Amino acid sequence: MKRAALGVLGALVVAGCVHNENLERVQAGMSREQVASIMGPSEGSVNEPGRECSYYTVMKDFMSRTPWSMSDRYYVCYAGGKVDTFGKVDDRAAR
Repeated sequence: MKRAALGVLGALVVAGCVHNENLERVQAGMSREQVASIMGPSEGSVNEPGRECSYYTVMKDFMSRTPWSMSDRYYVCYAGGKVDTFGKVDDRAAR
């Protein structure tokens, strides 16, 4: 019974995460709706005058995972309602 419960919990955690191949489909000029259809809802966002940045947790591919690092954080920034910049959040540059 415990194994079944753990299996279901694990499947739910993985199903709720964005994977690297999704991020590779994001391109400059896409609308928020297009990004949301690929990435799902963002975990949060930061608004500045004329710019908004959304943040996502992306699961690493299997070979890149380590017990202490299963995912990376990425950002997608919009200017004028379209994707302006996107990429991996660098801890030194994180806002």
